[in-house]
Amino acid sequence: MTEYILVTKFYNEQTQLPILIASVAAQIMRPKIVVFLDDGSTDASADIAMNEAKKHGLDFEVISMPKKKKGNLDTIGRIWTKAQPRLKQLSKDVEYFATIDVDTILAPFYFRYMTNYLEKNRSIGVVAGQAIHEPKRTFPMFTGKVFRSTIISRINKYWDISADSFINVKALKMGYKLKILDIPVNTPPTHLQTSKGRYRSGRLAYYTGTSLLYVLAKGVMKIDSQYLRGYWSEWARGTWICTDSEIREYYGDEFKRRILSLARKALSL
Repeated sequence: MTEYILVTKFYNEQTQLPILIASVAAQIMRPKIVVFLDDGSTDASADIAMNEAKKHGLDFEVISMPKKKKGNLDTIGRIWTKAQPRLKQLSKDVEYFATIDVDTILAPFYFRYMTNYLEKNRSIGVVAGQAIHEPKRTFPMFTGKVFRSTIISRINKYWDISADSFINVKALKMGYKLKILDIPVNTPPTHLQTSKGRYRSGRLAYYTGTSLLYVLAKGVMKIDSQYLRGYWSEWARGTWICTDSEIREYYGDEFKRRILSLARKALSL
């Protein structure tokens, strides 16, 4: 029987967790285990997660960072690295992993549909639905992401930020394709669409090793001064850098991929 492990991370989400867990319990195809990643919560989030999972008959595990006074989006990946030895163990017994944010509600058939799609399409490594409040994406998003356990088994350490794009890139490096399916995902709009989010997006571009040519072209063409400011702020410091060679190679080639993509479109006209 097809099985999957569901991973969700949280920091001080005691109000939202019962809603999420009820949604997970309502899935036609329930996860084999829910792994809760507690990124240092100071409220009752961990206890509520455990109590709600027990109430709904879900098997679960909790992996926690030391308590912290304030959450930090720039270090979320560290809880994933801490959890990775256990995730690797779990990957030996299931075919798929899935991830979800605490503020997401999915249709009851969601995980059944996604795993069935992967079963029928062996060249696809990662799938996710389409966020109803966002324009069409190019990378499967974190919440509602379903992917092959072989991808988890290949990872030793994550980058500092969310495991979202990291998993996508690792799948591509393994030769898998990515797919966004036309299945709605009810989740709030990403903060990256805000002014502060665009600034952070620029910071992340430097962190991942994105080509300077691509950063300049994107910032100028989209008149995105916050994106450019974010990039230069990290460039000036020069200390926050992802050291994963596959990640830096992928984002370093971003400009070349975009040019090749435009050339293919022009030739097909």
